[in-house]
Amino acid sequence: MTDPGEFADRSAKRPWVRHVMVAGTLLGTLAVCAAVPPGCHPGPASYALRLVPASEAAVACGWLHRRCRRQVADACAVSDAVQDVLLRPLPSRVGGLALASVYRASGGRARVGGDLYAVARADAATRVIIGDVRGRGLSSFLDVIAVLGAFREWAPQAPSLTELSARLEASFLRHLADAHDDADERFVTALLLEVPDREPLAHMVNYGHPPLVRARRGDVALLPGHPCPPLGLSSLCDVRAHESAFELGPDDTLLLYTDSLIEARDRAGVCFPLLERAATWTWNDRLRRSQDRLRGVLGQILDDVVAHCGALPADDLALIALARRGEEGTAALPRRS
Repeated sequence: MTDPGEFADRSAKRPWVRHVMVAGTLLGTLAVCAAVPPGCHPGPASYALRLVPASEAAVACGWLHRRCRRQVADACAVSDAVQDVLLRPLPSRVGGLALASVYRASGGRARVGGDLYAVARADAATRVIIGDVRGRGLSSFLDVIAVLGAFREWAPQAPSLTELSARLEASFLRHLADAHDDADERFVTALLLEVPDREPLAHMVNYGHPPLVRARRGDVALLPGHPCPPLGLSSLCDVRAHESAFELGPDDTLLLYTDSLIEARDRAGVCFPLLERAATWTWNDRLRRSQDRLRGVLGQILDDVVAHCGALPADDLALIALARRGEEGTAALPRRS
């Protein structure tokens, strides 16, 4: 089974250096061929003279190869630093929750893409956001920064999930107002989740994001909540964020994901059958710790996606699996029959 931690590392590798080496070899070969005109049979001295440009080309290719390797290494170092600051790895334990997560950017070694997630504590509750920025490139990267910055500032302070949603929307609209390029076409689908430590009901606001999955007692279902326009589009329609509540028991598991999971297609163009495959995953295993069980679920998801598509998804992918921790969540909440 795929380990979620190894998934991002393996998917981040790309054969850039190999391409440079192949190009250098071909260039050197062409230079050697150009040094000897066809139909000529020169002597050894003439061969030596004509091979001088080929040796110069080989030296140039070697220099280009070393320079490209340094540039790739520098770019990877910057990308890793941005990843650590912007998309911090989610902790395995937050309050009364156990979590596991996977993040993969479509850019390979450019490990920051258009998907985002974060977690924060607010009094006696844990708040989670997962989202997907429209588009790619620098503008989408700036949108990720804007949303995550607003969430990290307001999630610990906002008295309710509805208030947090309003502040996120206002902050993102201010960000778009300062943008110079295609601001009218930029938006973010997102799902906000709040799980109180000592209450059975969880709360969510869905900004046009794919519905979360809840697994309980062998049954798997989608919980879409009340649909709201994506962040950044509230000016087009007078629809305010609507908070939905649902039960999250001690034996329940939630899966939050971005749309690249359900849009992953096989060679025939068939999308990944999420609910069909979710019914086969091992959501509950009382012999394993919560964190290990959740990592196991994500590993099964990744294996199924690769089996369905024949390769890793080409788009950004973010996954979060969470559940109440047995040592705290079970003791705090009654079990319902």
